Amino acid sequence: MKSTTQSGLWTASYGEIGASLKSLQDNGVTLDHLARLRSDANYAKRTAEFMLRGGIDGSVHHKLARALMGQNFFGVEEYVTLYGVNFSKKQLREVSKFPWSEDVLNGPCLFNKGKLVKDTHFAFLGVDKLNGSPLTIMKFQELHPASGQPKFYSYAPSSWYHQQAFATDKTMKLRWYLLLKNIVPNSTSTSWNDQKAMLPAEYEIPTAVEETAKDLYAQRKTGIYPNLKVYARVDDTSSDGSRVGVGYCCCGSVGVGSWYVNGDYYYVGLGASRKLPV
Repeated sequence: MKSTTQSGLWTASYGEIGASLKSLQDNGVTLDHLARLRSDANYAKRTAEFMLRGGIDGSVHHKLARALMGQNFFGVEEYVTLYGVNFSKKQLREVSKFPWSEDVLNGPCLFNKGKLVKDTHFAFLGVDKLNGSPLTIMKFQELHPASGQPKFYSYAPSSWYHQQAFATDKTMKLRWYLLLKNIVPNSTSTSWNDQKAMLPAEYEIPTAVEETAKDLYAQRKTGIYPNLKVYARVDDTSSDGSRVGVGYCCCGSVGVGSWYVNGDYYYVGLGASRKLPV
């Protein structure tokens, strides 16, 4: 009689295994991630669950997301009220759906045991342009002068990054973002490579402009800066190859710094952004 038992992964051919590993590598998976799969049962479980459900989280209307997130939400209304943004009907249609489901927002935070995503994350609408002008970090400096709040620690031409491409050229996309409000727990005093290995499969590292936007928007909504006295490393480097970080809001301000690409520092952790469902 023919067995109905499914074949185990160990029956895969070398060619199948090689092709699978190449696919993972092409999407940023490293040997450190595979090592963590073998050594960290909880990490392996979360990765498997994400694969089994096809990476699909579902979506809700942004008004429901606003109700669920409370003050941890920055959307169309805030852009209109605080920045005078005019959205087209097409843009409003494009962002009417919030990508992550109610179950995700009300679900457990993968970084902070005993807490929910809606309490540890900040959701915001990203825009690439603000009334026709690219919304870069340097544009944020124009919008938030030193005389008000929120503000930056330094301004052009004193800010070291005022001619760096990540600050002058990079923008967000017109889409929703869901970022961890503070750095990944226990990610300070840790190298860049080890920090990257700490992220669950559902997360990626934000860019400098995304992390900056989160800090500014969170301060405007809650009156509190995320990441007090620490920086969140981001997925950008300066022109000399140093890794960029955003945070350390000393004196009530947003700071942008850079460090040796794989160094570990007691005040530099890692930022985390939830991937869009696929």
